[in-house]
Amino acid sequence: MSNAAKDMIDPRDVPNYTLGEAAHWLGLVPNTLRVWLRGQDYPTKGGTRRAKPVVHAAGASPLGLSFWNLVECSVLFTMRKQHQVSLQKVRRALDYVARELGVKRPLIEQEFSTDGIGLFVEHYGKLIDASKLGQTAMREVLQAGLTRIERDEAGLAARLFPWRFDPHEPRLIAVDARVAFGQPVLSNTRVPVETIFDRFRAGDKIESLAADYRVDQATVEDLVRKWFGSAAA
Repeated sequence: MSNAAKDMIDPRDVPNYTLGEAAHWLGLVPNTLRVWLRGQDYPTKGGTRRAKPVVHAAGASPLGLSFWNLVECSVLFTMRKQHQVSLQKVRRALDYVARELGVKRPLIEQEFSTDGIGLFVEHYGKLIDASKLGQTAMREVLQAGLTRIERDEAGLAARLFPWRFDPHEPRLIAVDARVAFGQPVLSNTRVPVETIFDRFRAGDKIESLAADYRVDQATVEDLVRKWFGSAAA
């Protein structure tokens, strides 16, 4: 690829994260993320079949995932965390939404936050014969998960706020391809979260970290409690 072509690539689509890093910040088991990115074999009466990837990684390993991949996986995580949605049905519903909206990657575009949610819920409901109440719950949790994404003027995902237990929880961490080389930072700062964790591991007190980075002590306490040393769930 020429230098000119490289310059045209949106930094949000540049592979910058390993599978392990992405799994940690999204709160996923690495093997789950691997299946989303690479697909998997599954048995049928007619023999083994291959499930296609749900998300197409921007590059090859080890740095295979882009910021936009993180956003796509975050939306999938919302679906899987709150509702045990089968990946086959998710894939079919997303393919339907992409066709109806005329976009290749609906999960990173603004349209999914509006008409796309309705299309997805409608089509997914038909696939599983869901009740009206079930579809309403799916719409609500998707809308909550999408509040963790900020978009640019073109409607494309520009900043992600990962969540650990509830999509309504405070925005402690931000991921922005334009800040700190895309590494997770403490929200409203340019301080890499790993820098805070490194100092905490070294014995620095939470009150010292809060003072040094000019943030509320409760914020640092919440960050450490939810994210420090936590394994993917």
